[in-house]
Amino acid sequence: MIGLAVFVALVAVLAAVAMFLQARSAKQVALGRAAEVEKSRRELESARSDLSAERGEAKERREEANALRAELNASKRKAFEQAEAAKRAGGAAGLRAEIDKLTTRLAEARAEASHQGERARSIELTMEKQAKEMERLRAAAERAAAAPTPTPIAAPPMAAPPPGIDPGRLDAERERADKAEAKLAEVRKRMAELEKDLKAVRGRLETEKRIYMVQKGELELANDRHAELRRRHDALRKDHDELLDAVRHAAQEERQLAEAEKKGESEKPAEGSMA
Repeated sequence: MIGLAVFVALVAVLAAVAMFLQARSAKQVALGRAAEVEKSRRELESARSDLSAERGEAKERREEANALRAELNASKRKAFEQAEAAKRAGGAAGLRAEIDKLTTRLAEARAEASHQGERARSIELTMEKQAKEMERLRAAAERAAAAPTPTPIAAPPMAAPPPGIDPGRLDAERERADKAEAKLAEVRKRMAELEKDLKAVRGRLETEKRIYMVQKGELELANDRHAELRRRHDALRKDHDELLDAVRHAAQEERQLAEAEKKGESEKPAEGSMA
């Protein structure tokens, strides 16, 4: 009878020791899980703060993208309006055609001026020759008038005087020379006007060319900025997706840890009841 009581007491002691060891190990496991839950919570808070910062940066980049997009649209609209204005004005091709026409007209005017100049010089040479001939005849007439006339001896018949110059012909030549000079002056005036028009058209062409180059540079710069913005937007979207995946993964781990914590808390009353 005493041996049975000792055996029962020994079994009770062993059961108590086993329950104590089991409770201590369960407590250690619960403490470890609580530490893991706290660590996961801290990581989740850090991820949430990072997500908030990323959202703020994404908002700033979105606003910057909208501003750049508006600027790009304004540049495109400005380039389109200037292109339409250039089309209405005839464009560079029209200006080149106008320059070619003016150049042709200027060449024709120069050729006509050269021809009229040659005619004027020819008329001047003819008039100069006729003037010299008139001076020679006048000098000969004066010498003949100043010479003494012999009385006793019959003079041989005098030779016919050299033919004189027709005054009507001389007046006609002078009139032709005046007309040629007037026409030459008119042609020179026309040449000056054509050169002035040509200079103005060339200035317009240079202005249109500079405007085109400036617009082309602005459009290329806007395209480069748009491409850079597109790359930044894609990179930001990728980071945002990765961050969302990390947040989902952290939330899933938090749920698992919460379930494990609840499971551990439910096991504690059972162990207490067993004790």
